[in-house]
Amino acid sequence: MNESLSRKEILNSIKEKKKLKSKLLIILIIISIIIVSVPSTSYLINVWIPYQKTALKVEEKEFTRKDLVDFIRFNQRLSEEQGNQFDLGSSLFQSLQLLAENEIAYLSATEYGLTVDDWEIDEAFYLKLGFYNNFELETMEDEEAFNEKKIQFLNQIQMDEEKFKEIVRKSLFREKLRRELSREIPALQEHKYVYEIAIEDISQSNINKIQREITSTNNIGEVVKKYSIDPNSVRGVGDFGWIPKGIMPELDSLIFGNDQSDHLKPKELSEPYIDQENSVFKLYVISDVAKSYELSEENFEQISNNVLTKFFNERSRLVDMQYGLDNETFNWINEKVQVASLFNDNDLANDIISE
Repeated sequence: MNESLSRKEILNSIKEKKKLKSKLLIILIIISIIIVSVPSTSYLINVWIPYQKTALKVEEKEFTRKDLVDFIRFNQRLSEEQGNQFDLGSSLFQSLQLLAENEIAYLSATEYGLTVDDWEIDEAFYLKLGFYNNFELETMEDEEAFNEKKIQFLNQIQMDEEKFKEIVRKSLFREKLRRELSREIPALQEHKYVYEIAIEDISQSNINKIQREITSTNNIGEVVKKYSIDPNSVRGVGDFGWIPKGIMPELDSLIFGNDQSDHLKPKELSEPYIDQENSVFKLYVISDVAKSYELSEENFEQISNNVLTKFFNERSRLVDMQYGLDNETFNWINEKVQVASLFNDNDLANDIISE
């Protein structure tokens, strides 16, 4: 009997030891999970979640903070490749607006019969980089050089090719929409030859004196140079040349008139307009009128951009568009973009951005 009890005690002791080992193992596993999860949780809270917050929503398409940072980096690097200055201060708002406009253009593609092929994406990128004057990769060496340049570009901004293609594709939809809307712009339009005179003395006697000389002269440009205190007018900047309606929207009602007001007559001085930034008054005068004058390429492009802006303004009121931009988001995105711009080494930039 005693021997039997002893054996039982031994078995119980073995079971207790096994239970203790199991408990210790469970405790060790829990501790390990906690140790591993702490940095993961920190990464989730400090990196992943902030990146995934919505910065912009157009209909069903959501753009996260990361999408916006990627978009800004893309345009920043592209500007650098083209040798242009990139203003980080205004880039956030401009990028948000451009993202929204590109998405609206993409959503309008079917309505206007617009498509974008993959080869057009490479062509657009190829030309933006100024790699060659045209898109003809005639040799294997040319193609390899282009692909190497593209890979280098994407590595520098830490972007995969699919994301890159989406950005370029939607920007092409925007450009194609601009061209389509521009078909309605008449090549021949009424133009007026306009001068600007900057003065400080707006006494009636001084204005009358300028008006008399303008009325009696066949060379208004010389009168402008004589009386304008703006040094730019001496260099010809006060001579606006032939302009159609829409090039200077702030002066359209004065120069071309509208339903509420008559337009300025040739050789008639306008009322003084105050230029608060330069602390001067501006007078405007028309020297000549052409009822049918061909649009210059520069004026056509500007009117085309105005037409596109009007289209986006009208469409933005019809689509579900929401901005997730507050001070915290603004500061967070600017910080990420500025950090990325300081470093050319991708790994170093990534380490700092992920902190």
